[in-house]
Amino acid sequence: MRLSKRFLEALKVIIVAFVILVCLFPIYWMIVTSLEPWEVVLTWPPPFIPLGFTTEYWDMAFSKLFLPLSNSLIISGLTMLISVIIGLPSAYSFARFKIGGTQITFWILSLKFLPGIVPAVAFYILFSSLGLLDTQFAVIITHLVITLPFAIWMLKAFIEKIPLEIEEAAMLDGCSRFSVIHKVIFPLSIPGIVVTALFCFLWSWNEFMLALILTKSKAYTLPVMIASFRGAGMIWGGISASALLAIIPALILAVFLQKYLVTGLTMGAVKGG
Repeated sequence: MRLSKRFLEALKVIIVAFVILVCLFPIYWMIVTSLEPWEVVLTWPPPFIPLGFTTEYWDMAFSKLFLPLSNSLIISGLTMLISVIIGLPSAYSFARFKIGGTQITFWILSLKFLPGIVPAVAFYILFSSLGLLDTQFAVIITHLVITLPFAIWMLKAFIEKIPLEIEEAAMLDGCSRFSVIHKVIFPLSIPGIVVTALFCFLWSWNEFMLALILTKSKAYTLPVMIASFRGAGMIWGGISASALLAIIPALILAVFLQKYLVTGLTMGAVKGG
């Protein structure tokens, strides 16, 4: 029995180590590609240990980084903030007052699965007529079409986990409905809010197609900048260096919020209405 238990423990360690290796290998390969000279990158079979070293692609990525990085931070940050600010009271109304019955929340969520190209043409015509093409405002509005329904759905599930008796007790003590949301629902929903905000930020941060269609030279984002590394062929070193730089802000945000993520992701956030 002891040998069998040890064997199972060793097998678990091997499986976990293999999964971690598979997950981290693409990042390692991007690092290798970003540091290898062009002629080495095109070598077949590819060397798994760098045979040369150059900072050319990192210099290239840094030279293009500032404008798209600032655009991405502003667009993703405001998209996340607006989604949560509007999504929380909306989710509360759906969870507590059952506005629209049980089907409207699913309809709201279905907007999340709307192919991006469907509203892209309409948005392009609208913003072109308003003179708002190539602005951060235009990209934020289009991103909200996707992130806001998702935020409402997620936050509604979190709020439904909060006992109604707590709100009733607060209202008996003289709290208004607004005070209940501010002093009761908001503090108790912080793990869910953090998870929702992080997902909204990451979706906006990684979105490519709408940003490509609606921007040109002033409001383009990091994914659009990464896709610009095209010459006679794909400049794989520049793409890898830029992609690694694009990972860092989202990774930092996830690390700082990780204490909320575990709680938020285990609160039954996928519960439907």
